Amino acid sequence: MEDFILTYTTLDRAWRKPFTVSSKFAREGAFYVALCASEGWITTKIDEETYGNRWNISEYGMGIKKELNGVLRDLISTYQKPEGDSPPH
Repeated sequence: MEDFILTYTTLDRAWRKPFTVSSKFAREGAFYVALCASEGWITTKIDEETYGNRWNISEYGMGIKKELNGVLRDLISTYQKPEGDSPPH
């Protein structure tokens, strides 16, 4: 589950707030950045001949993120609190 969440977080961050290749986020999450980049889910490519220094989500990565959104939504919706854990009325 931790790997799922950290991979999702890397994709979401690359989509919402692209991070530099040498940022604290990239350094601390190096494994997940490498995984996402190796799979083609994030990229530093700006156009056919230009690369930048920020990780952005790729078109392919956006499709993967949408699939993971569904998985995450399903996980959350199937979570049920045990009886007795409801706040008092």
